[in-house]
Amino acid sequence: MLESECLFKGIAKPTYFDRWINLRIPFAAAVGSGGRTTLQEAVRAAGLEWEGRLHYGLDDARNTARLLVELMRRGAKIEITGSLAPPPPPIQEQEQEQQQKPHVSPRWITSSLAPPPIHQQKPHISPCGGALGVCLCYCGVASRGVVAVPGPMQGKCFLGCGNWTPVMGAFCPYFVWSN
Repeated sequence: MLESECLFKGIAKPTYFDRWINLRIPFAAAVGSGGRTTLQEAVRAAGLEWEGRLHYGLDDARNTARLLVELMRRGAKIEITGSLAPPPPPIQEQEQEQQQKPHVSPRWITSSLAPPPIHQQKPHISPCGGALGVCLCYCGVASRGVVAVPGPMQGKCFLGCGNWTPVMGAFCPYFVWSN
């Protein structure tokens, strides 16, 4: 539904919508519900009263948020449970053999005296580096900022959630002071 809405409006769907948290998983861990539970049943099972009209988008969203807060209060582990991200492309078998082939001994040596195969690892690319020097938060959004509030930290650069808004705050907990 979100993709078709973005397509209809001629805007790109932000990549952070390609990952989500299915609250049924932490709910089952925190409350112990074994079967399929509706949102209204989950809210009540968590000891909360349903607020608003059932299946009214805004009321459902508010009750979902209240349920999330209650699950977090109970110590439930909240983490990404699903993703649309495609799996990494498979390494070609021939390319993989070349990476693992030792350079100091022929392939036909099978003696235990032969050196172990050399496993070359691809270089680790930091989210805060690379050619462009762009830093991405856990949402996958560019995230540079500068403290604008007068005080001792004014003018200092930081890296935080790129989805931060004045109303909602940060979407993810990423934050680090930059040099």
